[in-house]
Parts: sequence; structure tokens; C-alpha cells
Amino acid sequence: MRVPDSMTYNNAIRYMNESKAKMDKLAERASTFKNFSNSSDDPSLVSSALVLRSSILVSSGYISTGTTSQAWMENNETSFNLMNDLIGQANSIMLKGVSDTVGAGERANDYAVQITQILNQAISVGNTSYNDTFLFSGNSVKTKPFELAADGTTVNYAGDTGTMKRDLAPGVAVTINTNGVTAFNTFFDALILAKHGLETNDMTEMNNALSSINTALTDMNVSRTNNAAILRQIKTSNEHLTITQNELKGLLSIKEDANMAEAISMFNLQQTTYQTVLEICSRSISALNLFDTLR
Repeated sequence: MRVPDSMTYNNAIRYMNESKAKMDKLAERASTFKNFSNSSDDPSLVSSALVLRSSILVSSGYISTGTTSQAWMENNETSFNLMNDLIGQANSIMLKGVSDTVGAGERANDYAVQITQILNQAISVGNTSYNDTFLFSGNSVKTKPFELAADGTTVNYAGDTGTMKRDLAPGVAVTINTNGVTAFNTFFDALILAKHGLETNDMTEMNNALSSINTALTDMNVSRTNNAAILRQIKTSNEHLTITQNELKGLLSIKEDANMAEAISMFNLQQTTYQTVLEICSRSISALNLFDTLR
């Protein structure tokens, strides 16, 4: 039974188109460096890549939050270090101030002035800001928290007691801000008392102020220790997330990125196959034409 010429022609065209489509797909893979360009190319591979991309996007959000939180906590730590230095200076001045070898004039005109300077510096540290937000004002981050009252007898607090929580990972949240009143008010009050005691030559007030300065160091160190612990947690979390994200990116690259040596080799092979198909189809069609002519 003779095969119709139309079937031979149609088969030849189909073989050529199929071979050309395969070659074009491999050419695109080699030129884009990607295993697929749309979801229909390999639905299973595309689905896996989408899951990986989603996981990378989520981890990027947590890493960004962790990085910002770490910077905030590091600025807290810097503020604690500065306040620690001021507490040490105030303690040293008051040890001299309560000495029997110091007169009332020196206390009022020298040591009281130094304590006033330390008080102003301490308030400035309490008003430290990061990215235009105050560190120690609770949730009222746009409000300067501390200000010396007009009569100089107290340091007023304008912030609130709100806490700022940040998510480091699913189900893992930390508080990044410190209660400024708890951390610093004991020191502010001690400095105000020390200043008044030195100015009035009141030995009882000076001794009480010296004791309060030591208490202030203890109070601040509680906040400082808590800040340091959370800072370590944030650093550890970010390091873990970064490692995990890099692993996910590696897996995504395996799914998406083409092996160039393999892609080029397969393209060259398919190109050869296509040329062979063209040649065979051309010969077949020519033979049919010759047969029709002879017939």
C-alpha cells in the first residue's frame, strides 16, 4: 500500500518543526543561562524554584529586621558605655568632694560646676537618637525624652513606657528598647543631689549622693546586661539566617541556572540533529517529486 504524498510532506514538516523547537529551546537556555523561561517549560522545577524564592524573600525580611535591630541595640550599648564613664567621673569627683581636706569654696566653685557639666552630658546621652528616633523614649521615638527642669531640681521625662518588639524569626520576638527612666533616673537624681550638697556644703547630702551614684551604676548595669544579651541573640539569629539564606540561594541556582557547558553541548547536538532532519526531509521530498515526474 502506497503512503500518500501529503502524509509524507506533513510528517516531514512535523519532524522539522519539532526539531527546530527543541533547538530554539536549547538556544534560549544557553543564552539566558536559565533552565526555564516560563512555567510551562518544567512545571515541577518551576514550582520548586518558587518555593525557594518565597523562603528567600521571607528570610530577607527577617535579616533586614535583625540588621536594623542590631544597629539600634549597638547604639544602646554605646550610650551605656558613655553613661558608665560619666558615672565613674561623678564618683571620682564626689570622693574628692567629701574629703575633709576640701573647703566649702572649692566644693561650690569647682566640684559643683563639674557635676553640673556631667549632669548636662548625662541628659544628652539619655537623649541619644538613631535614624532620627530617640532610643530611650519608649514608643514616643520622635519625642526627646529627658530635659532638666527650669529650677534644676529634677530631670523630666517626656517619653512613655512602651516596648518596641521586633520579629527575628517565626515565633521569635525580642524587645529592642530600654526603659530610660529605669536605666538613668537614679543617676540624674544622684547628680542633682550631689550638686546641691556641694553648693550648700551639706556633707549628709554629699554622702547620700555618693551612695546613690553607686546605686545608679547597679541600676544601669541591669539594663545594660539585658541589652547585651538581646544583642547577642540578634547577632546569632542573623548569622544563622544568613547561612540558611545562602544555602537556599545555592539550591535555587541549581534549580534555575543552566549548566553552561551542558547547555552548549546539548544545543550543538540538537543543531546537528536539526540539520540532519532537514537533509533527510529534503531528500525524501525530492525523491517524491522525482517519482511523480517519472510517473
